[in-house]
Amino acid sequence: MKGYFEGWRRYLHEDNGTEKIDVDVLAKASDKNIIGGKEAMRQGINLVDFDADAVRKIAQELANQLGGQLGKELGRGAMGIVYEMRASAGEGADMILKVTQFPHEKRGYTLARWKKKKLKKNPELASILPDVGKVVDLIYDFKEGWLKGRSIKIYGISLERLAPLPPRVKEQLFGHGGKFKNPEAEKDWIRAITDPKLLIPVLREAFSDKHTVDTNGKIQELPPDEREYAWFKGGKQAGIEFEKQVLELEPPANFRDYLTRWLPQIGRRAERRALPDRRDDWGTPPNRIIQRQSVSLAKRLEDRIKIPQYPPEALKYFGIEGAFPKDDAPTPVSTFFNKLMKLKDHGVDFWDTHSENVMMRPSTNEIVVADVGLFKPVEEN
Repeated sequence: MKGYFEGWRRYLHEDNGTEKIDVDVLAKASDKNIIGGKEAMRQGINLVDFDADAVRKIAQELANQLGGQLGKELGRGAMGIVYEMRASAGEGADMILKVTQFPHEKRGYTLARWKKKKLKKNPELASILPDVGKVVDLIYDFKEGWLKGRSIKIYGISLERLAPLPPRVKEQLFGHGGKFKNPEAEKDWIRAITDPKLLIPVLREAFSDKHTVDTNGKIQELPPDEREYAWFKGGKQAGIEFEKQVLELEPPANFRDYLTRWLPQIGRRAERRALPDRRDDWGTPPNRIIQRQSVSLAKRLEDRIKIPQYPPEALKYFGIEGAFPKDDAPTPVSTFFNKLMKLKDHGVDFWDTHSENVMMRPSTNEIVVADVGLFKPVEEN
């Protein structure tokens, strides 16, 4: 069940020198003694650092509340611990129990459960959300150490058990991750990234600028029809010639060829078209500006053919730019991305949809966001 835990903090073993933290279950504790989520983060208190036997007692009590039979621990990460759980009896097979101390996780899964119920008339859209069951909680008291007398609230979230994405589907949706494991996905990806319908608009976006400098050295805004290839000698017409050269390049034979030959060839052809260096007027030389734009080209291209981790409006929060799949993106990508975007019409923004948080429903082969703990409510359209 790697999909639930990749990117989370791994379990800290005692033999790595980490001090064990033990906890006991309390029926209730005084509210004034409860450590809130923000305070716990500030103090570095995290359930995933607890001793395995102690935290299993927590999971067992939560499973009991849910009427489930607890199975084995599947993994740990920054937001909690995941166990197998069976609804009636047995060693756990058909459900998942997520144990977490973070209230936002409870809110995210509760939101997904509510929205999925509301989307019964739209089963295709509803299919990308996991089936979420009851959410229960307990308050635990620290019996020993510097936290003695303090308590934290722990949540137990029951949900359907999903399967990891097949390698081809995973790499179709999320790209290479440094290298491809599936040859068919690699071929699909190369074909998509060199498609002129995708490539040309990205070139025009990458090698453009909203501003220029006039003969007096003052910055002025360019009209829209002059922004593309603004740093090329010859402007847009030179850009059109550049595009023809790019399309005449031999396509990449594989991912390595894409990185080591195809992208550098595009960059060199762009730099050769730079305006003359008039540093007193321009500030940064045009060839340096184009060089920086060439470096960003790979990200701009690749972001157009993979599922993004956050919605477009969230990028300002991180201070980064991002491109998003268009209609000419590969079909699995555009289809799934469009579903994620449509969720907003029903009052929810997708968050944290990286490659290890998206899985598959084995019974139907539907692609599902397995971890919706960071999904956020928005006003419905």
